[in-house]
Amino acid sequence: MDIPFLKKLEMPKFELNLGFGKKQASYIGIDIGASSAKVVQLRKEKERAVLESYGELKSAVYLKKADNTSRIGGGFLRYLESEIGEMLTDLIRESNITTNQAILSIPTVSAFIMLVDFPRISEDEAEQAIQFEAKKYIPIPLAEVSLDWEIIDEGEEKRVKVLLAAVPKEIISKYKRIAEVVKLNLISLEVENFALVRSLIGRDKATTAVINLGAQTTNVTITDLGIIRLSHNIDRGSSEVTRMLSRSLNIEPERADDFKKNIGLSDRPEEKEIADVIAPVVDSLFREILRVVNGYNRLAPRKVERVVLAGGGANLFGLVDYAAKVVGLETVRANPFSRVVYPAFMQPVLREIGPDFSVAVGLALRQITTR
Repeated sequence: MDIPFLKKLEMPKFELNLGFGKKQASYIGIDIGASSAKVVQLRKEKERAVLESYGELKSAVYLKKADNTSRIGGGFLRYLESEIGEMLTDLIRESNITTNQAILSIPTVSAFIMLVDFPRISEDEAEQAIQFEAKKYIPIPLAEVSLDWEIIDEGEEKRVKVLLAAVPKEIISKYKRIAEVVKLNLISLEVENFALVRSLIGRDKATTAVINLGAQTTNVTITDLGIIRLSHNIDRGSSEVTRMLSRSLNIEPERADDFKKNIGLSDRPEEKEIADVIAPVVDSLFREILRVVNGYNRLAPRKVERVVLAGGGANLFGLVDYAAKVVGLETVRANPFSRVVYPAFMQPVLREIGPDFSVAVGLALRQITTR
């Protein structure tokens, strides 16, 4: 287990030349997505997380040339490390970041995550048993992945659950090279939905579906008692709405994005033409999301009680009310900064950008909070 996805462990010193001196008080979480990169810097102060800085850069300006020597496909990872490095260097400079102590996100589509039932085993037996069982669920050789796990004891006499996470080593190596380009002290890598659970769920025990609406993909993560029970990726995202608006109305993508945010699913008669273009795309996506939630509910002892909308796609005007109606559950926009201390005057801005920064906040919180 050379990369800790689930546990609060530092990577071995020989891998990244990490120091083991005095623990740093400030950390940055960096979330690199298909459409933009976000950074959040938090400071630990009396067991609280204090916001120091944040920022975002659109990736289209930087990411233009694919790395044809890499087998990694999809998302930002297919681009040259030099381009990704330049983007992150500019992001850190323009966001006035003052530390290089970093936690970076791994896209959920690049990871294998599963909750597996096991006979009750001792800690001495765990590693060998888990690695043997993991072969059944991970579709590539274990030698090619970095595997991490957490044993979840729910009080059953003869059984325990094990949360498995595996990421191809080729992807991890690329992150290390990017960190070296940007001169980051890479404390850890974390799969996106673990960061989302930390920033949006925390210790809340309610059964919750966190829907992360990215530009190219949508992830549904269902938690119960604060533990991830299901992670499901849908190969569709909010950029589909942008493309449909651009094509139907013959407008630039930037203007289409403005329409999404300010008009969206509006029921105002004068905006019906735009809403009518958006609605079928959203209907189709949420039918898939509803199938995932209903499938979970059929098998789980505790059914989903509420929905949290995260990611840039959550900024679509009217989406919260629409989702609540379709899913039939309490639905809210993500507000990760609710777990962070910041000046009161910043509240309106941070509430507005909250869905976009849910992963970055969760990453930075990893070194500060106990959850």
